[in-house]
This record gives sequence, C-alpha cells and structure tokens, in this order.
Amino acid sequence: MSPHDGLGGQRWKMRELAQREHWDWPVVKRALSAFAPYWRRALAVAAILVATSIGAVLPAWLTRQIIDVGIGGRNVPAVIWFTVTLIGVSLVSGLLGVWQTWLGNLMAQDVMADYRLALFRHIQRQSMNFFARSQSGELVSRVMNDVAAIQNVVTNTLVGMVSNTFLIIATLALMFSMNWQMALLSLVIVPTFVIPTQRVGRVRQRLQGQIQESLSRLTIKLTEQFGVSGALLTRIFHREDHQERHFTEINTQLRDLQVRQNVVGRWLFMWLGLFSSVGPAALWGYGAWLVIHGRMGIGTIVAFTALLGRLYGPLSQLAQVHVGILSSIALFRRIFALQDMAPDIVDGPTCLPQDAVRGHIRFEGVYFAYDGERSAPEDDRAYVLQDVELDIAPGQLVALVGPSGAGKTSLLHLIPRFADPTRGRVLFDGHDCRELTLGSLRTQIGLVPQDPFFFHDTIRNNLLYARPNATESAMREACAAAQIDDLLAGMPDGLDTLVGERGYRLSGGERQRLAIARVMLQAPRVVLLDEATSALDTLVERRIQLALGALLAGRTAIVIAHRLSTILSADNIVVLENGRVAGTGVHGELLETSPLYRQLYEAQFVSQEPLPYGGRADEHLHPDGDLHPVEREGRVDMLR
Repeated sequence: MSPHDGLGGQRWKMRELAQREHWDWPVVKRALSAFAPYWRRALAVAAILVATSIGAVLPAWLTRQIIDVGIGGRNVPAVIWFTVTLIGVSLVSGLLGVWQTWLGNLMAQDVMADYRLALFRHIQRQSMNFFARSQSGELVSRVMNDVAAIQNVVTNTLVGMVSNTFLIIATLALMFSMNWQMALLSLVIVPTFVIPTQRVGRVRQRLQGQIQESLSRLTIKLTEQFGVSGALLTRIFHREDHQERHFTEINTQLRDLQVRQNVVGRWLFMWLGLFSSVGPAALWGYGAWLVIHGRMGIGTIVAFTALLGRLYGPLSQLAQVHVGILSSIALFRRIFALQDMAPDIVDGPTCLPQDAVRGHIRFEGVYFAYDGERSAPEDDRAYVLQDVELDIAPGQLVALVGPSGAGKTSLLHLIPRFADPTRGRVLFDGHDCRELTLGSLRTQIGLVPQDPFFFHDTIRNNLLYARPNATESAMREACAAAQIDDLLAGMPDGLDTLVGERGYRLSGGERQRLAIARVMLQAPRVVLLDEATSALDTLVERRIQLALGALLAGRTAIVIAHRLSTILSADNIVVLENGRVAGTGVHGELLETSPLYRQLYEAQFVSQEPLPYGGRADEHLHPDGDLHPVEREGRVDMLR
C-alpha cells in the first residue's frame, strides 16, 4: 500500500479489505503474533480453563452419586460427603474463574497498549504529505476505536473458544464414561449447531467493517466540530442546525448497523434454542425407558440432563466464537492496513556533526512534485518546483518572493525533509539531506510558521517542547529576546499560564512572538520563516520585527517575505515563478533586471514602511505592548 495516497486516499481500499467474507490466515497468524510476548500468561489462562472445565462437569457427576449412591443406597455419610464436595468444587471453580478473568483482561489490555503504541509510533514516522491527505479524526479512530475492539477479541473470542473447547471435551468424556448410548444420542443434533454458522459469520463480518467505518466518520465529525476552529466557524455562519443534521445522519447510520449486527445473530440463537429443547426431550424419553427396565440408575439420567447444558451451551457459544473470529478479521485488517503504510521519509545513515554545523544550504537541480503526481509519466507531471539551483551561504538572510503558488513553501519544506525532491538534491553543509538522520538534521533547523501551533498546555511546557532540559532563566531570556516578557509579567501564573487549544487564548502577535521564543530556545543554526505579519497592526508588527532581529542574528535564514523590511534587509532575494527561479539578487538589482520582481514590489511592498530586522522601534511601542490597556487587562483576566 503506497503511503503517497495518504489515509484518506486509501480508505476505499481499507473498506474493501475489511469486508472480505472469508478466512484470511495471514491476518489471523499476524494477529496471534501480538500475543507471543505474553505466552506465559496465556499458558496460565489455559491451565485455569482446563481446571474450570473439569470443575464445571464435576457437579453433574456428584449429583449422580448423591442420587444413586447416597439416596438410592440410603447412605447418609455418602450424601454428606458428596454434598460438601459439590459445594467445594463450586467455590474453587468460582475463584479460578475470577483469576482467569483478571489474567485474560490483563493480557487484552497489554495487547491493546502495544497496538496503540505501535500505531502512534508508526503514524509519527509518516511524512507531512501523509497528514495533509489524512483526516485527524480518522487516525484517532484507528488508534482508539479499532484497537479498543481488541479487548472483545481476547476476552470473548479467543478465551471463549479455548474455554468452550475444553468444556466440551470434559463433558463428552464424562458422558461416555457414564453411558455411551446416551452420549451418542446427545451428539445426534450437534450438526444443527454448526450449519447456520458460516452464513451468519459472513454477514456479521461485513457489518463489523461497516460499523468501524461509521465509527471513524463519527470520530472525524466530533474532532472537527469540538475543536476551537470548527466551533468558531459554525457560529460565524450560524450552521448549528446543519451540523446537528449531519451528526444525526451518521449517528443514525451507526445505530442501524449495530442493530442489524445484533439481530442477524438472533436467528442463529433461535435455531440453537429450538434444538437445545429437542436434546433433553430425547434423553428423558430414552433414559426413562432404560431406568424403567433397570438398565440405568435415575441419577445417571439426571446427570446427563445437567450435562446437556454443559454441551449445547458451549457448542452454541463456540458457534458464536466462529462468528466473532470472522468479524475480528475485519478489525485487524483495518489496523494492519495502517501499519503497512510505509513512510516515504526515512532516516539516512549519516549523523550531522552537531559541533561543526555551519548552515550552508544548496539546491542542485531540484524538481518536486506532490505524491499524487509521482506515478504520472515524466512529461505529464505537474512539478511544483523545477530545476531549482540555489546556494545559500552560512549566516545569509535569503528572502523568497513570488506570486501565490510559485513554490515558496514547498522549497522551504524540502530543507528539514518534510518532503524529498522528486529529482535533484538538497545539501546541508555538503551532505545530501536524504543521507542524514532526521534527528541530527532537524535539531539544527528552526521553523516559525505562518500560523504557529501550541498545545493546550502551559507556556512553560510549550517552550520546553523545543528544548526539554532548558532552565527557567533560559526560557525567560528567550521570552525577553522575543519581546514576550511583558505578557508573562502581566499574568499571575507567568510561565505556568495555560495558552488554550492551539494557543487560542493568545493574540496573533503573542502567538508569533511565543513561537519565536520557542525557536530561540532551540538555538538552531538555520531558521525558516513564513513571515506573515501583514495582517497585524503596526505596533505589533514592530515588536515581532525586533524579536526576529534577535532570532536571525548570526544564523542562516530563509524567509518567505511578506514585508518590505525583509527584502531590504536580505543578503539575497530569490524570485520564484511557476516553480522556477526567475531571478536572484539584492533589491536594487532586481528592480532593474526582473520585471516580475518590479511588479511584485509595486503591488505588495511599495506602500509599506521599512523597518529592518533588529532596528530600534521602542519609541513607537505602547508601554503595555501590542494591546490597548483595556484589552490588555481583559486578556490577562481571561488567561487567569
């Protein structure tokens, strides 16, 4: 399965896999391998099941002894002995059952935890293209809903299959030891328990796959709707009723599927229940004839009737276990389909020497096409970048300019290997980035995106995400350099203030400055910046420019330019058009030599007031920062 299609593009294939109505031995074998680390626990469960199976049939034999030996022989000590033994067997069986349930559930939870960790680890290794093409709710559903269903597979399906098998063996052994003719009569109707199983199993397997698909859709809906952005969008356009109708539609479909899955099994249970009544009737008739003719004691017929429940009940449950196994195959196919999506970005063999990093970036003949285009013929591919040649010296500030869709962000993302070139090479200090380990490469690259993301956690923990061992003084120094220390001073909890989901409780300028502080704490050699400050007011932007001046000082920086200050401060400006380098040089040169740059300059930059990175703008700043005093007071109160 190709990772290039993403989870969304592969969903139809997964649905097809989940609905195959047959045994899939490779899937079964692979599923069972998950229990291998817990084989000792599995053996203990099996031993307990053997003991409880013997304990389950002993009461019937003891009842026979009480009737035939004790009551029939008027032997009071025998009655007392067998009665006490019957109570003891029941007590021990009950205690063993509790132990077996605990061990079985413990094993199920261990396997579930292993699968959740394996899926989380595997998803973490996927490229950014995978996440761009997948829905987060779908991934959450795979890790949570699909894996949670494994508990039923272990505690009901596997344990039930082993338990019922042992119980049937023990029951038949006791039956044949007491009277082989009666035992054979009990087995006559056994085929009626097996005949309906195959068809019911197939139907329930198909329904199980559809139920998991509906659960995924429901999880996606909830994830999108309950996020801050989704909730805000719904309220802006007053679409609460529409969202409720959509949720109701998915919820109703899930309800109907679950009802169908439960009802389809009831036909099997009705069939089994009918023949469960025929067996005792036949035994009573034939057994009564034997007792009347003195060929069998009445205790034996009572014991046989009791044992029928121990035979037909497990047979009925064993038939359901067969159904459960077929349904479980659909579940494991969904899990394995995700596990088998190999990441397209993998570690290289070479570790970048961290003590000698210079930050020299070079693009050599780089072509880049998105994953969906890579399978197309060479001449038909829609390349986002074409034949890019760039040499960025250590410590240089390079500004990328160009119209929307020119390939600026794609070029930026090739450096930390969020994606790899389709053709050509990206070099970091002379090393092909594909040959470097991801850890050693990415620790030297800091990224301040256009819309910084923050976890629903404290400012402290969001900063520590960049450098887990950072001291408090280092964090405060980074915040001061990023012009965010005034925000901390106005908060009663300081660094321990919660920022809200995605940092929603902070203003746009505060989020950007906090993102800058986080990268400063990382202390990378190369900084990548999508400098989207045009929507901010002038005072906020100037504070961000000061913070960026501190961040970029002495570092190699590649900036997608949105402001005139960036291009005036840049050591080199790269003009991109349709994925190609349309010109390079400094501002004055490009105004003379590049018609596209002159057009972009006049359309986007000419009206802006220049403020070079690192320039002094303190005299223009309000003493309280980037907010009016009344708004600042309200925001501090909200953050409390």
